[in-house]
Amino acid sequence: MLAFPQVALTEPRVLINKGTNQLALFENGYLLDVFPVATGRQPQFTPEGDWRVVVKLVYPAWRHPDGGPLIPGGVPENPLGPRWLGINALGTSGSNYGVHGNNAPYSIGTYASSGCVRMYNDDIVWLYERIPVGTEVEIVNNDQDLAALKKYDHVTVNDIEPEFPPHLGLIQAGKVAYLPVRQIVSYLGYRVIWDDSADTLLVSSIEREVLIKPGSRFVTVNTKTYEAGDAPFLLDDMTYVPDYYFKNFFGFENSIGEGSRTLALRAPVDPNGGRVVKYNLAIQFNGKPFNLPESLSTLKDGQNLLVPLRPFCAAAGATVGWNDEMKTVEIKLKDKQVSIPVNGSPSRVNGVVVETPANIFIHNGTSYLNLSFLDSVFGFSSELSEQTRTLKISTAKNAQVVFRLLPSAQLSLRMTGL
Repeated sequence: MLAFPQVALTEPRVLINKGTNQLALFENGYLLDVFPVATGRQPQFTPEGDWRVVVKLVYPAWRHPDGGPLIPGGVPENPLGPRWLGINALGTSGSNYGVHGNNAPYSIGTYASSGCVRMYNDDIVWLYERIPVGTEVEIVNNDQDLAALKKYDHVTVNDIEPEFPPHLGLIQAGKVAYLPVRQIVSYLGYRVIWDDSADTLLVSSIEREVLIKPGSRFVTVNTKTYEAGDAPFLLDDMTYVPDYYFKNFFGFENSIGEGSRTLALRAPVDPNGGRVVKYNLAIQFNGKPFNLPESLSTLKDGQNLLVPLRPFCAAAGATVGWNDEMKTVEIKLKDKQVSIPVNGSPSRVNGVVVETPANIFIHNGTSYLNLSFLDSVFGFSSELSEQTRTLKISTAKNAQVVFRLLPSAQLSLRMTGL
């Protein structure tokens, strides 16, 4: 798999439009969010041009330009709010012009200041943490709606609007919108696993596995690998993917209502809540490749590997049947007769209750069984490699069947519930 350099969003840039009283934050060209602001009472008060942040202050003190006492930071009378980002506009040193909080939130969105750029206090606190000294600040004056740079205003998943971290939901890069994977699929009960060793994210449901790698355009869906037009990226330990990934690779339905800027995503909710998920493997049976159709691929229930019962038993020379009266799955291999109740009661081998759990699971009419049960009861030898996603199974002709009988006390208790 060809790996592309991982994108790390570390270079912020601020764009302020006096014409619409908006501030946009970019990182490496990605538009993170757009904020309402207040600017100068007169057009010339807030200087247009390309400036930089040269001073950062927490709870800055303030003195009225006409003189008077110094107002300490953090008090209600201080109009600068909790943070100050001073810019070197018009050759100043960062103490004359800045982006800051306020003690008059009703002024946000209006022309109200003596030249500074006011923000809501929560917004400036968040912005302050992402803006280092030296950040470029461009101030313009036109009628461009900076929020319109984003493809969508909202996103829904099955009519529910996900809760994203503040200001880190929909992110725009040119014409491509990006969404955080985990926050989207969590509403559908999918299992999400990040692999530190490989820098990959695995998203699993009972129907599919999707493997993505930040910085790489290659996406693996079940056993097939595709090349996308855009690569995912990491931001604040969240993996963001282009919006079309959900349709092309996750199987979602994507729609945008006429005249709407809401991306509506639809997908089935996993009925198992991610407890049982697809787990594709390359399988060898007695040294020979054993290929399963995608609809019968192996599953994972926590640490248990679940295999489709009929094809696995057929490969081992066993027969599988159904006892409708007892509601049990019947497996026969040579002189071993195994009865597995589907209600979760203990299984029997030749009429004797065994302790080894079968963990039978039925999906789309197919019965799946815990592979460790087959190993224990029929003496199979299984070798699973999580790293290479390979499974090797050996069914020696003279394998010794090993299973544990329940102690007599437990046996009597278990049998009373049959």
